[in-house]
Amino acid sequence: MTTWLTLSATFIFLILAVYYFRIASSNKDTKKRVATWFEGERKIERKSVVLLIGDKYDKSELAEDLQRKLVQADLKLKPSEYMGIYIMTFAFIWFVNHFLLELDFPLDATLAYFIVWLGSKMYLNSRQNKRSESFNKQLPEVCRMMSNAIKAGLTIPQGIELVGRDIKAPAGPEFQIMDQQLRLGDDFEEVMDRFRERVLSKDLNIFVSTILIQRKVGGNLTEVLSLMAQTLEERARVNKEVDTVTAESKFVAYILPIMPLMMAMMMNLFIPGFLNPLFTPLGLILLAVFLAMQLFAFMLIKKVTKIRV
Repeated sequence: MTTWLTLSATFIFLILAVYYFRIASSNKDTKKRVATWFEGERKIERKSVVLLIGDKYDKSELAEDLQRKLVQADLKLKPSEYMGIYIMTFAFIWFVNHFLLELDFPLDATLAYFIVWLGSKMYLNSRQNKRSESFNKQLPEVCRMMSNAIKAGLTIPQGIELVGRDIKAPAGPEFQIMDQQLRLGDDFEEVMDRFRERVLSKDLNIFVSTILIQRKVGGNLTEVLSLMAQTLEERARVNKEVDTVTAESKFVAYILPIMPLMMAMMMNLFIPGFLNPLFTPLGLILLAVFLAMQLFAFMLIKKVTKIRV
């Protein structure tokens, strides 16, 4: 009797072991599939040397705005890594100003900070504008593909999946991210809002708002997206013509504040201490007036050459 009970218990436990082994294998396969969705995130794992300080900075409120700008600029960097490059660049320029150009403190540090701050701002804006322009070029094709998908009887999430599969970067990967988030059960409006935050584009903002409004109130989304595709193509053509006409004036707007600074640095290189009088009371007043006039001229040229289409 004891032998039969032992054999029966062994058989039952064997069946249970096989059952739970199959469940564990299934869960492992599921985790692998989910991990492949976020393969791009694993590729940008930090390689910073000062891990502790970098991690604390990345989790702080100070890094939130910088993180958003890095995402919009499509830079695969953590905020702490970008700030590390920022500080090292500042230290290098300060070294050049102090030891090679022989500028006194605080002129050397002020000039280094201004160059790094302005260069960082221009670099991020340039990356954001370049990504936005590339995205805007693909947006008419995205609208037509979404329109055709809905006309064929597919839902909006299925249209997003189709765009993510068939469109190249930068639009394709962004739609793949949205498709993954929707598959994981995220709210549709939240997914679209996060998409709008990742790409800094007015045309994309109109595209997202149109889909959200049509999804709520109903209407012929197919016709609206087709009309939007035509409108965006016409706007792109007009913008190219405007950019061609205003290219010279925009170039002058950037050269105007740079040339006096370069001339002053060259004069200080040939005449050591040439810029030191700027940090006397009268020199600070003249420097403030000069910077104000340069800023006014720059803003005036930018305002004149900014033509809204």
